[in-house]
Amino acid sequence: MNGFANLTALYCSAIRGNRKGTMQTAEKAIERESGSATIPFTVAPWVQEILRDPLSKSVLRVEGDWLVSDYGRRYPIRDGVYDLRLLTTNCGRLSQAWAEGQTEYERLSNRIASRQIENYEEQRRGLEDVYQEVPIIGRCLDVGGNDGRLRAFLAEGQEYVSVDPFINIFKEPRPREFWDVYRVRRQPLNFVGAIAEHLPFDSRCFDTVHMRSVLDHFSSPELALREAFRVLKPGGNVVIGLLVKGGRTGRDGSFTVSKEIIRAALVAVRFNSVRDHHIWHPTYNDLCALVEASGFVLSKTHWQKSEHHRVCYVKALKV
Repeated sequence: MNGFANLTALYCSAIRGNRKGTMQTAEKAIERESGSATIPFTVAPWVQEILRDPLSKSVLRVEGDWLVSDYGRRYPIRDGVYDLRLLTTNCGRLSQAWAEGQTEYERLSNRIASRQIENYEEQRRGLEDVYQEVPIIGRCLDVGGNDGRLRAFLAEGQEYVSVDPFINIFKEPRPREFWDVYRVRRQPLNFVGAIAEHLPFDSRCFDTVHMRSVLDHFSSPELALREAFRVLKPGGNVVIGLLVKGGRTGRDGSFTVSKEIIRAALVAVRFNSVRDHHIWHPTYNDLCALVEASGFVLSKTHWQKSEHHRVCYVKALKV
């Protein structure tokens, strides 16, 4: 068993038996590994109870290292991660565009983690006002939740699961600053590998679906929102954080316009690392229109101060 699997086992044991000493042992092990420690993960019993085939929405059964549907589809369990990503061949132009963007994102994420250049403290401070104004209520599904950073803003013991196609996130090392700022991540993260357009969960089982900085990357934003609507309980909320074209005013400033001109010029001479891999570029009005068309009723909008009111957080109700 590798290092992070050992830590995961320690934590799960501590949670089941509420053994304080075991929990402290796991935390000290992470501290010793600062700079190279990975995030422990799990699939809690309550997550397993609501897990479904992402296509048929039927109950899955475990057979060795596979999750098997009632119609015979087999999904692998890779190093303990449930891999329920429905579409894997990337056929068609839109799927290929999404796959290119996802590959670039994972490459960038690995580079950031290995070079330790992310300012975790600044990032967390910039989000504090957001989740005070738009709190995450009840059982939460974090679509595109990655390594579970949102947990730092949840109540203690609040049920949470992250869904993301980036199933190798747990192999990335994390620097000491990461653990200092996001201490909640010392606890095992509920995680399932899947895509937003085909969620592997039963209907009407979440109080909140959270999507931060991801809706514009999905191959089908509308289908993703339709799926969010399906898995929400009546009276549940979707919370969407997104950088929108033109920001709060609806108009791009001269800096943004200049940056896009430079980006286009660099891509033209094959500097592909600066290519824009977003699938969708909505304005605030575009976003609101899609949310309402997907069956939700808009209830609140908050503009993120640390992003100069270019990023909005929209809360919408399933009635």
